[in-house]
Amino acid sequence: MKGERIWKTAALALAGVAVAVSLNTVLASPRQKEILARKEADLEQVRAQAGRWAREDALRNRLDSQQAWQPADLDELATRGLGANAAKITLRPATAAADGWQRREASVELRDVSYAEVALFLAAAAETPPVWRLREIEIKPSAEAGRGAMALTLEALEKKRP
Repeated sequence: MKGERIWKTAALALAGVAVAVSLNTVLASPRQKEILARKEADLEQVRAQAGRWAREDALRNRLDSQQAWQPADLDELATRGLGANAAKITLRPATAAADGWQRREASVELRDVSYAEVALFLAAAAETPPVWRLREIEIKPSAEAGRGAMALTLEALEKKRP
């Protein structure tokens, strides 16, 4: 009889624990649904951000595969396309980009040049990878049609030198 009472008490205690756990689960489920919804929203944001730099990564990988690590020499391009001493080129210090690459800027000042020659110079600068990209341009026209002074800012990616 005593053993039977112990088993009934143990079964009743176990049933009470089961009811308490079930009640806790039912009461906690809306909060857990909120947490899961927030986590799903966070995951969608992470997925959206993960592809954000895919184009830039693909460009760096392509440049690495082509071993195109240094942009064209602007002094040489200017001399070839605009004539000797036609351009004053100032390379600015490079800033770190990603994966061993750095961003290089160049300031190009041109006095009394033909706009057509400048267009050819810019096309030549954008011809070989990594290309120089025109970031800013300031034009001061002269009295002669199709000529003037220009201030250009060009930028390119280059591989860091060891």
